[in-house]
Formats: sequence, structure tokens, C-alpha cells
Amino acid sequence: MSLRNTIISLVCALMLSGCTSLSQQQIDAAMIDNLASVEIQTVAGRDGQIYSRSLRQTMFSSYAAEPKYRLSSSISIGSIEAFAVRGVSSDFKKMTMTVTFTLTDIYTNDVAIKNTVAASATLGTVSSTYGIEQSELQAKRRLATLLAERVRRRLQLYFLSIAQPIAQPIAKT
Repeated sequence: MSLRNTIISLVCALMLSGCTSLSQQQIDAAMIDNLASVEIQTVAGRDGQIYSRSLRQTMFSSYAAEPKYRLSSSISIGSIEAFAVRGVSSDFKKMTMTVTFTLTDIYTNDVAIKNTVAASATLGTVSSTYGIEQSELQAKRRLATLLAERVRRRLQLYFLSIAQPIAQPIAKT
């Protein structure tokens, strides 16, 4: 790379570095405020309780903030039994859990974001009924917790996309 191209690249990089007006601390504080301002509606059923509790723990719900948004979710579970592993029939079961969620602005009642996330788990079946039930319960618990984390990340992306940069005064020389 020639000296001229290096200088031009350096000048462009310096100019672009001055364009960002939100510091990391401002983004983090705004993100916590936005996540804490989401009112999470509890989903029915044991899987919904685990999902809702995990979501509240990761969304700073204990942080005192006035609700600005309402998050409603629904969970659906599907299973496929006895799929093949390397051409041989097996006693594995694949479970898929899907969460459809809607974030609504409380004041305007406008839908801010509506999305669906899904996750799958493979569980081995055993010969006892108790073992099968426990395996399914553990898979549902893992999937509900995982999906709560994915929903939180989608909400974070939404709040980052609507973040308004704070104008900083331009110093006169």
C-alpha cells in the first residue's frame, strides 16, 4: 500500500471515529432501562412459568422502571420419535419448542416487534416410564431457558436499532 493510500485511510478512520456519539456506557445504561421497562406477561403452563421466570431474571425486572412495553408470548412444543442414526433405527426423540412473542408499546398500543424463535433438543429414551418423563421434563426446562435467552437477545437488537444518538456540540476552533 502506498504512502498516499495509507494517509487517506488514516484520515478517513479518524473522521469516522468522530461520528459515533453514543458511548458504550450510554448504550449499556439505555439498554438496561429499555429491558427493565418491559412488562412480561406470564405464559400458562409449567414450561411457560420456567420461560417467564428466566426471561424476568435476564431482563432486569427487579430494576424499578415504569413499564413502557408489554411482552406477550406463546409456547408450542412438537416432538418426533424414533429417528434414524447412521441408517439404524434408534430410540432417540427430538423435541422442538417454539416461542412466538409480541412486544407492544403500552402507550400507543402499536406492535413494536413480532417474532418467533425455536430450539430443538434430542433426548434418549429409556425403558422406564419415569425415566422417559424425567428426560422430557429436563429437555423442556433446557429449551424454555434457552428460548428466554434468545428472546432477550432479539429485544436487545430491537432496542439497539431504535437507539437515538445523542448530539454532541461541535467544538469551534
